[in-house]
Amino acid sequence: MQITYLNKRVQKYFEDYEEMKKKIPVDWVRAVKKHINRLRASATFGDFLKLNLGHPEPLKGNSEGKYSIHITGNVRLIIEPSEKGEAVRICGAVQIEGIADYHGSKENWYIN
Repeated sequence: MQITYLNKRVQKYFEDYEEMKKKIPVDWVRAVKKHINRLRASATFGDFLKLNLGHPEPLKGNSEGKYSIHITGNVRLIIEPSEKGEAVRICGAVQIEGIADYHGSKENWYIN
């Protein structure tokens, strides 16, 4: 699957895990790396969803159309598939939005 990034700053961290370790804990970086490798290895977003690793789930409200993947109990990798609706299962590209703790009354972005 093709992976793009929200902006150059996000791309910097996701293309250099040593740099990412300066922003977030090492165990989070390991989990992120596993999810990114699984996304790359999947032919379509639907294939990735079938794995159910990291419990991918669609977001609602202002973030509708995006998905979260568990890094820890509250921290999520936020991605946006290139397609919407039913076509999301056959899309071959996603955009990495960043890493956030979006539980509670406000979002706390670690990387975006």
